[in-house]
Parts: sequence; C-alpha cells; structure tokens
Amino acid sequence: MDLQIFIDLQDKFDQETSLYEGINNAIKEMDRTCRLASAKLTKAHSLPQEQAKDVTESIKPQFVTIKQYIGELSQLIKPETFYRYHDRWTNVLQTACALVAFSIYLEELRLATPADVEEYLGFKVNTENADITVFVITLEEYLHGIISLFNELSRLAVNSVIVNDVKRPQHISAFASELYSGFQLLNLKNDSLRRRFDSIKYDIKRIEEVQYDLRVRNLI
Repeated sequence: MDLQIFIDLQDKFDQETSLYEGINNAIKEMDRTCRLASAKLTKAHSLPQEQAKDVTESIKPQFVTIKQYIGELSQLIKPETFYRYHDRWTNVLQTACALVAFSIYLEELRLATPADVEEYLGFKVNTENADITVFVITLEEYLHGIISLFNELSRLAVNSVIVNDVKRPQHISAFASELYSGFQLLNLKNDSLRRRFDSIKYDIKRIEEVQYDLRVRNLI
C-alpha cells in the first residue's frame, strides 16, 4: 500500500488548519478594534453637534488598524474560495461599515457612499455584484452598515435633547426619512437585509416621537 496518499491528505489538512487560524486571528483583531471604535463613537451621543468631529477624529487610528487586518484577510483568501469562507468575516465587516456610516454622518451630516467605505477600509464595495476576482466588501455588508445607522440616529435624536441641542433632531428626522425612502426603492432579496429593513420603522417612529414631544413643548 502506498501511504503517500495519506501523507498528502495530512498536508492538506495542515494547510486548511493554518488558513483557518489566520482567518480567525484577523477576524478576532478586527472585532476587538471595531468594539473599541464603537465605544469611542458612543461619546458622540453625549455631545453637541459642534464637538462631533473630535469624536470621529479619535477613531481614525482604529480605522487604520481595521484596514490592516482586512488586508491580512485578503492575502489569505483566493477569489475562488471567497464565498466558501465569507460567512466567517461578514459580521465584522458589517460592523466596520456601520462605523464608517456613523462617522461620516457625525462629521459631514451625509450618507456614507461606497467610495467612503473604500477610503476608510481600503477595499471596494462590490456594488455591481460582479464575479469575485479580488477581495471585496459585499454590497450586502455595505447595506447592513447603512441600516445600522438608523438605530444610531434614533439614539442620537433622544440624546441630543438631553444635551439641550433641540434643533438637531429636526435634521436627524429629515435625513432618516429621506434615507428610509431610498431603501424603499430597493427590492431586497436577501432575507437578513429584509428583516433588518423591516425593523427600521421602529427607529423612524422613535425619532418622530422626539419631534412630536419637542413641538408639544414649543421647543421647536
């Protein structure tokens, strides 16, 4: 019996184990860095608009680190195996996109574009759902990040009133309503995206309630 076949199989097992370890390490470090960035961004909820840029500037080093680990991940993943392992890192990339979306809003009061995500994270968003030839951030990951923004906006509307920034919820409401209208134009076939989109209405309702309370109290 030729035992070489078993030796070759073990080599493949070892290579697979090494790949998994590399992927898991990159994901672990990205997740840790995203949590740190998220904790820093939370400070924006207790500050007026004019101080928001100080908060977004404070997490720029974390975006550099996230970009570095996505780069490490891209070196490990061949285009033909992208979707084989994609489920392992998609959640953390959704979180990274959400951080970009909230940072852009805080700093510039606008929607983060796929180009912004590429600038912050170092890799293109596959907006055309083209065949994978290089490592990309998927369109679904970008959209999940944008959907997460609604929850941050609803919190921001409430917390803005607490810091006596009563005009801010008006802009938040107008922005969130326009963004929601944009999402309604999409025919979302991804189950996860569709479920999360359905939850947006609760964030919109929360923002509208803040607006209503301010009007009732003649504060706007």
